[in-house]
Amino acid sequence: MAQPLAPSVAPEFVYKLVSPAASFDPSDKVLPLSALDKADGFYHLSTSAQVPGTANRFFPRSKFSDLLILKIRFAGIAPQVKWEAARGEHPPDASRIFPHVYGDLEQEHIIGTILLDWDEQAGAWDFSTGWEERVQ
Repeated sequence: MAQPLAPSVAPEFVYKLVSPAASFDPSDKVLPLSALDKADGFYHLSTSAQVPGTANRFFPRSKFSDLLILKIRFAGIAPQVKWEAARGEHPPDASRIFPHVYGDLEQEHIIGTILLDWDEQAGAWDFSTGWEERVQ
């Protein structure tokens, strides 16, 4: 049975935001949980459309000096994903339904990383056109 909140077409990629960037160790078999992930009991992920809002809302420059985005192939983690509304969203707005991974997030599904720059003029993380393709 399909999840009622899941998108009708699965994304090709989902994203995990990590800061500081140095906390990401690609040699780990399983991605460590962040403090928020531990508290909530799952990995918080975003779709490409959600990443800019998530970054600028939860990773303010005043608290984070850098921001690394992990690009994850969705097909590899799909069985572990539950699509859930953001806290306080009742009824949920479709743009506020997020992919959450329950269980271990094995790093073999991460296809690359994207290190974002801060745009001083805009006062926000730089999500200029093509940010999803800046994979390292």
